[in-house]
Amino acid sequence: MTFPEMPSPSAPPHGFVARDPADVLAVVPVLLGFEPEDCVVMMTFGAEHQFHARLDLPPADASDARVAELAGMLVEPAVRHHVSGVLLVVYSDEAERARRTARCLVDAFSAAGITVLRAIRADGERHWPATGPGEGTAYDVSAHPVRVQAVLDGHVTRRSRADLAATLDPDERARADVARALEHRPALPADEVSTLLLSCLATGSVPGPHEVAGLVRAVADPVVRDVAWLMMTRQDADRHVVLWSDVVRRTPDEWLPGAAAVLGFAAWLSGSGALAWCALDRCLSVDPDHTLGGYVAQLLERAVPPHAWAGAGRPA
Repeated sequence: MTFPEMPSPSAPPHGFVARDPADVLAVVPVLLGFEPEDCVVMMTFGAEHQFHARLDLPPADASDARVAELAGMLVEPAVRHHVSGVLLVVYSDEAERARRTARCLVDAFSAAGITVLRAIRADGERHWPATGPGEGTAYDVSAHPVRVQAVLDGHVTRRSRADLAATLDPDERARADVARALEHRPALPADEVSTLLLSCLATGSVPGPHEVAGLVRAVADPVVRDVAWLMMTRQDADRHVVLWSDVVRRTPDEWLPGAAAVLGFAAWLSGSGALAWCALDRCLSVDPDHTLGGYVAQLLERAVPPHAWAGAGRPA
């Protein structure tokens, strides 16, 4: 990705204490919502609001300037949020590629006055100090207490980011139904949009193809779209995520940006930053200049915490 994948700021699971690298490697996928690979993950400490971020690992042949640029994408939000320390995990089975990136990161954070508490490299089976050689230490976190508790709490950890993105893949049969409905279904007016959404949220039901057609036509209009996302609260954001994920899966590409952007906002507000980025990928691939999509991207890139949202378009 061009920008760091900045999930919504959140702290590690309650009561979490990292005593060794295996503890860290157990918690990172829980925080991200998927098993990371070929990337750098940053966890922050000492700021008023902790947050974490994931960035694709630079290619092995990337220039020094490019590696430094990517490191700066992690340092910048850490500096802005007055972070005092970071913990870095480089996921890669390419030792030299990982070491080069880790050394650049350590130097960049040190230059910014931020302590690197620990830098780890992991490949899914062994872990090492990120900047050093060695045979590594075998690890298996599948039965780690943090992972077990996450399952008990109903937290789903996908096998990869691609698997998470795939949860928004089109339902082709349902999308065909909506496409047919779009041929004659006008956009819902603003008051009917709010009525439909409130009804679906209250009952847990999903709108039919004609309702989806009217809804996605409606949220193509920025004024009506504002009705959909400004009504959200942190308390009901999870339910909006479920609803809008269903709508996105059933929406033809030409009508997708508005619905995907609303989903991105709901995912950010619920703390599901990685899903928010997946939704924005869908939105911006069709309309790179989408207004709401760009706004949500800024929230994520700047690590704005969901609790800063006071509703009605105002930060708290």
